[in-house]
Amino acid sequence: MNRNSWSDERAEIAVWLSGYLSMVKKWVDKILDNEDVDVDKNKILKELDNWIKWLEDTKRKIMMMKSE
Repeated sequence: MNRNSWSDERAEIAVWLSGYLSMVKKWVDKILDNEDVDVDKNKILKELDNWIKWLEDTKRKIMMMKSE
């Protein structure tokens, strides 16, 4: 059973999402926005699928956390 306070849970969520957003920005800046890197639609779609899966997993974790 998880016994963290809501403020601890909230801080953990912030770390998860900040890291996630940083990773997405890095991928867009270094891969997608760089014409020297070979990227096709399938690579983009695969990456989007990975991000969606991560978000769904994170959503489940957050749902199990305390809400206050």
